[in-house]
Amino acid sequence: MQKKAIIFVGIQASGKSTFYRERLKPLGYTHVSMDLLHYRRREQRMLDQSISSGESIVIDNTNPTREDRQRYIPKLKAAGYRVECYFFQSRVKDCILRNEERGMKVPSHAIAATSNKLEMPSRVEGFDNIFFVRIAPDGFDVSTFIEEDEL
Repeated sequence: MQKKAIIFVGIQASGKSTFYRERLKPLGYTHVSMDLLHYRRREQRMLDQSISSGESIVIDNTNPTREDRQRYIPKLKAAGYRVECYFFQSRVKDCILRNEERGMKVPSHAIAATSNKLEMPSRVEGFDNIFFVRIAPDGFDVSTFIEEDEL
């Protein structure tokens, strides 16, 4: 079975970590998150160890720009990983409300700033597949992301 890495893209409080806990942690994915590791050096060390061990990986950061995502994609592809993107639909006002209800709060202006930087992911970046995730009343809805050139 091919090794798989999933890169999350979405603003703060868009459901990324909850999605990981509910859907991917039970499948044994290693959780790589700056919220937990705090420093890029630690993140890179954990990523390198996970790649060396051949573990399936979830990179749970906002990753709003192509440049942010390129920190991971070439390394993962070189190690033989199938790389998927999960893009989390979000409205700033909904994320700000969810942020107020959770323990680890970020400033509201940081959520808006990340939203302003958000660049839509594309297969051109090196993704093997892209999924669109939205929070629904009964959990999460996941669908295949269709790029404009595919319409």
